Amino acid sequence: MKAAAALVKDIREELRSIDDQLRAHPYPDAIERGEIALEGLKAFPGHQHHVVLSDLRSMAMMLQRFGDTPWRDFWSGVLQGELVAPDGIAAMGRKLGMTKDDLDRYEVTAEGFAYAVQMAWAAANASAAEIACALLINFPAWGFNCGRMGKALRDRYGFGPEHTAFLDAFAALPSFEDTAVAIVQDGLDRGVEPRAIRRTTRLFQAYEKMFWDAMMALGAQKRAAS
Repeated sequence: MKAAAALVKDIREELRSIDDQLRAHPYPDAIERGEIALEGLKAFPGHQHHVVLSDLRSMAMMLQRFGDTPWRDFWSGVLQGELVAPDGIAAMGRKLGMTKDDLDRYEVTAEGFAYAVQMAWAAANASAAEIACALLINFPAWGFNCGRMGKALRDRYGFGPEHTAFLDAFAALPSFEDTAVAIVQDGLDRGVEPRAIRRTTRLFQAYEKMFWDAMMALGAQKRAAS
């Protein structure tokens, strides 16, 4: 699996700048300082409610497409992990005074929903190798920010563990490096172009940053209005 491991390493290096930007994003920083008003915090569960529901369908499609491969358990695990996300988002929303109807009716921004659109596109069009590499490189940065945000909400805003369960679950995701690299190698062996793997991974990271940028912009708007 030397080719896949080398490709993943190269992609990590190519995307190091945006990964650094994600891990140092000002939105978790602002929450850590208590600078986002409670009204502004609603943007996160409001968007994630719709993102999660979309991602559930996307991940079910991945399992349907790739479930007959040796990595069925991996794709099933990705879906199973997402199945508990709606309850976590609902708990976060309730802490902020948002009902299920509020979440259902929340109007997402294009920037805040773009990641889910990329996930849906990948589920329908991308190879298993592209998706596995994208998730391998994307999830750690997402989990890192979720961990920062969860701790800040508990420290600054009186959230309990039950309210940050969604964030804490992503912060504690175990590594799946070996499995992802094996899937990438299988894709390369089947003729998947490295440039496709690079492109899909790059777009996931770009849309991830777009999401956090959207949360910061919306949080700042509500702070200014409060």
